[in-house]
Amino acid sequence: MLNGEVAVRGAKNAALPILVAAAMSSETVVLQNVPTALSDVHHLLAALRHTGARCTVQEDRVEVDSGALRETIIPAESAGRVRSSLLFLGLLLGKMGHARIALPGGCDLGARKYDLHIEGLRKLGAEVRCDEQGIEAHADGLVGSDIEFYLPTTTGTENLMIAACFARGRTRIYNANTRPEVKNLGAFLNAMGGHVTVRNRVVEIEPPQRLRGCHFAVMPGWDEALTYIIGSALTGGELRVKGFSLDTVQHDVAILRHAGVDVFEWGGSVFASARNRALKPFDLFTGPYPAVNSDMQPIFAALASQCHGESSITDQRFTERFAYAAQLRRLGAEIESYGNSAVIRGPCTLRGGRVQALDLRCGAALLLAALKAEGATHIEEAGHIGRGYEDVAAKMKALGADVEHIQE
Repeated sequence: MLNGEVAVRGAKNAALPILVAAAMSSETVVLQNVPTALSDVHHLLAALRHTGARCTVQEDRVEVDSGALRETIIPAESAGRVRSSLLFLGLLLGKMGHARIALPGGCDLGARKYDLHIEGLRKLGAEVRCDEQGIEAHADGLVGSDIEFYLPTTTGTENLMIAACFARGRTRIYNANTRPEVKNLGAFLNAMGGHVTVRNRVVEIEPPQRLRGCHFAVMPGWDEALTYIIGSALTGGELRVKGFSLDTVQHDVAILRHAGVDVFEWGGSVFASARNRALKPFDLFTGPYPAVNSDMQPIFAALASQCHGESSITDQRFTERFAYAAQLRRLGAEIESYGNSAVIRGPCTLRGGRVQALDLRCGAALLLAALKAEGATHIEEAGHIGRGYEDVAAKMKALGADVEHIQE
């Protein structure tokens, strides 16, 4: 079982857009609490350096100086490794008047469209065209506009927030995905001199007179914290997450409490316990914030494998995200997926085996299931896990797990 104390680093999905936005100012920006060991952060920093920005990394501190920004093309070797490379559209278009981005990479979660990014940039006055090689945009000058998404999008919201800071006049984004990471980006833009307001499903941007350098700390990684809490719960352990708050995960915590996990906040830490408890089944629906993020549904599926009864998970965003179910079944989980839903019957007797991390969260879910499994589990393509979790093997071992990271 997972027992003890763990500290989480900065949230990856907050750090990536903030790193891109740091190049908006011609002055030096210093970012702290950046999860610099993550492979996605490495790839994004490589893309930033390709544009001409100087990025200095020291532990969790990143200094960005974009005074020499000169390149407006992000090639496939950079863009193809991380989906957040789409954010260079807003940055380079706004700052340089031109951007060409190879088709972005990231986890394969089924259909992940770019049309909201493209239509939003067109509403700001950009000319955008797409082909099999990527997306190219031109603009002599961007103009603020009212933009309404037909579907909330996190990266699309962030892209337009960045671009709108260079536009003439106010921009309002309706039906935006105003997750904590988006609010953190808004706070960062304001620290650089922006005038950004993020409220429930609406973002408003007044372009600043000047974007200045600043010091800013990235928010803690709520997804990392929840992963360790759920790992401790499904193994019947007790955990303290240091320096973390439940403010951003209220819906997730409600499901955990319904399942019988004792979760509370005290003295600047979060405590969770499932010791000597029979976990109860739950029904989970993903959705725009404040609902449970789609990223977390594979992690909750691992928890459901140890709940007494039938649990269900419905993903209202990525309808093809249940490929991980077949991998969990290899370990003995009773899970079936139908369309955009999965049903899990527990508690399951899990047994070690050879499985494959199909993406970041699939890998994390398999790792948690392996903690409960009898015998050894070998997770292939485990590098996916390193895209979102720093030093995961070392942290798990410190909590009592028998985990080894084997370099393939």
